[in-house]
Amino acid sequence: MKLCVEDIQGRNCMTNFHGMDMTRDKLCQFIRKWQNIIEANCEVKTQDGYVLRIFCIAFTARVPEKQLKKTSYAQMSQIKAIRKKMVEIITKEASSVNLTELVRKFVTEYIGEQIKKAVQFIYPVNNVTIRKVKTLKKPKFDGNLFN
Repeated sequence: MKLCVEDIQGRNCMTNFHGMDMTRDKLCQFIRKWQNIIEANCEVKTQDGYVLRIFCIAFTARVPEKQLKKTSYAQMSQIKAIRKKMVEIITKEASSVNLTELVRKFVTEYIGEQIKKAVQFIYPVNNVTIRKVKTLKKPKFDGNLFN
């Protein structure tokens, strides 16, 4: 999590969400051979005026108990359909809440679970997570909110 200091009042620092990024070692745990990596990103405006660019990543999975071949590659049409569904769910989940509720969804990986459930019928995926979040625009900071 990246936070930026908006205001200093005495010994207290008023911080605000600035972005989020997955560490390299956590990302490397997910990457394996014989599978596809599906990445999607979109720009979303929250209800309280923040504009965020959200990056999501998913990996194709083996079909449980039925798959004989060692590779689990999705076709390009399936990848495009999964990417489209990812963008649709991220936009729906992020534009309907304010920033604090959205950060709570990032921490609990709620959006990744919703994506995994929605795209399971297209192609089985696992390790669906929000990889990165960038803050593009912020509303004006009002320091009087905390007094």
